[in-house]
Amino acid sequence: MEFKYIAILAGLLLLAFLLYKELHRANRARLIWRILANIVALSCFVLLIVPVRYKTHLKQNPDEIILLTRGTNADSIAKLKGKKYALASATIQNEKSATLSDLSYFLKSNPKIRKLNIYGYGLSKADLENIKGYQVNFHPSVNPNGIIAAHWPAKLKTSDALNVQGTYQNTGNQPVKLVFKGLGKPVDSTTVEAGTNKSFSFKTYPKQTGKAIYELISLQKNDTLAKEPVPVEVNDQAPMKVLILASFPDFEYKFLKNWLYENQYPLAFRSQISKNKFASDFLNMDSVNLNQVNAGLLKKFDILIIDEEELAAISPVERSSIALAVDNGMGLLIRITGSKPLTTLSGKSTRFEIPPLKGKTLNLTLAEDHFRFSPLPLEQGLFLRPNQNEQSIVTDASGKTVLSSNISGYGKISISSISSTYNWILSGEKTDYATYWSKLLASAARKRNDIQSVNIIPQFPVVNQRMRIITDLSVADKSPALKIDGVQLHPRQNMELPFQWDALYWPQNSGWANLQVNQTIGQLYIYEKNDWRALKYQQTLNDTHQFIKDLIKNDTKIKLADTVITEEISIWWFFTGFLLAAAFLWYEARILAV
Repeated sequence: MEFKYIAILAGLLLLAFLLYKELHRANRARLIWRILANIVALSCFVLLIVPVRYKTHLKQNPDEIILLTRGTNADSIAKLKGKKYALASATIQNEKSATLSDLSYFLKSNPKIRKLNIYGYGLSKADLENIKGYQVNFHPSVNPNGIIAAHWPAKLKTSDALNVQGTYQNTGNQPVKLVFKGLGKPVDSTTVEAGTNKSFSFKTYPKQTGKAIYELISLQKNDTLAKEPVPVEVNDQAPMKVLILASFPDFEYKFLKNWLYENQYPLAFRSQISKNKFASDFLNMDSVNLNQVNAGLLKKFDILIIDEEELAAISPVERSSIALAVDNGMGLLIRITGSKPLTTLSGKSTRFEIPPLKGKTLNLTLAEDHFRFSPLPLEQGLFLRPNQNEQSIVTDASGKTVLSSNISGYGKISISSISSTYNWILSGEKTDYATYWSKLLASAARKRNDIQSVNIIPQFPVVNQRMRIITDLSVADKSPALKIDGVQLHPRQNMELPFQWDALYWPQNSGWANLQVNQTIGQLYIYEKNDWRALKYQQTLNDTHQFIKDLIKNDTKIKLADTVITEEISIWWFFTGFLLAAAFLWYEARILAV
């Protein structure tokens, strides 16, 4: 039972006792007045303990304030009349306004404020959640000048390309040159005309491993408008296990085997020397039995490279094992030399032949990355015509496909009509040879699922501001050990997703920080407060505009006449009533009854 009901019950019992005593008192003078005084005294005493609350409608014109956020122009609000408050993040010069360190606390402390006039770039998503149910008028500042959207992978492998994409918003009246700079040297650039928005995309292949900070620099004539950091961590490609089954050991296999060995790839190589007789080599790995191709053998490898003649020569049971392994995630690369497919696995792409031009080199391009290789001394006559379920990986100068890929279950089947990539090595183009095979193996091989993933909110964590670290683990019932630069964090578990944990942290220093999740240590970059300002301002503008649209769409904009609040009657009224009633009873018993 709640305390207020206990107090009311006790008061009624005490009142009944007092009324009984009054009715049986010998002196019955002023009986009605004494009974009323007892009722008033006991009622006021109970109401001192039990507060009385009631709901009431606000007046037609409740309080409203002017809320100043980042980007507010002081001149534009100088003549505005009303109570002005500025968020702690807003820097308003020459403007008399109270500073709010916590908007949510301020609004709860002032329930009569029901209308907000917001100036500037608006509020963050967290603050927008706190003003639901208020009447909001938004007076946005002009769009910020600079990069308003940007994305790039924070972690790369040595064979991956660094793609930096985004949008530059030029609100000025002069063109801006955007330069992508890496390791002290310009990589690429573009020009953004005055008064336009332009999407940009820069690409480079990092030459080093470890931590690196690229830069996006905005230039206007001789002035540097902004210099935004682009931190990247490049790690070595985890060596994948390669199995090669060859119908005969040609030069292509010989050079590929040497390159895989030099780059520390675990390799098992089998070539047929006569019917049912094979020669095997094992490089950077222990030997295994390669006489029979089965599910147990294929499970040990990430990719199988096989020529179509060998694929046709093995038994149907072995081909079924290969197909099953691909469906379970293994990569398969089939080298073809004829215009007609010999097996169903190699018959995914349509083939066609054209007479090769004598003495003409083959100019290849990675279709997705638009990376152009050096001319390959090869007369190519066999090409592929991918269907709608296939992807062109490598094409020639005229767009004809020589390497295609299609998804089969969890794995990929790649078909290649290029017979002699080793000619790159013979002509001194070792870098092109390495790039070709690194990209091919990385895209086709079995994908390894990380046992844990880490997400950082916000996208650009800033020094001295809250950041949220979210990690997904394979073990749901064990709390992860989280540390940043040796500082132990205490994660909390997501009740709906038990494998997900998160922790809050306020970085103290900008730059690279060590983020440790259990035994895995990675790198995390903490930005300065002024980094990527235009992007943050634009995001805040977009969030606030969307909030206003949702208010209108859902018709949740509160009407002033319908605003209801809860009020509480002051206890001083009840104390006064109790004091007067008790004083009367004392005076009546001591003075008047004599």
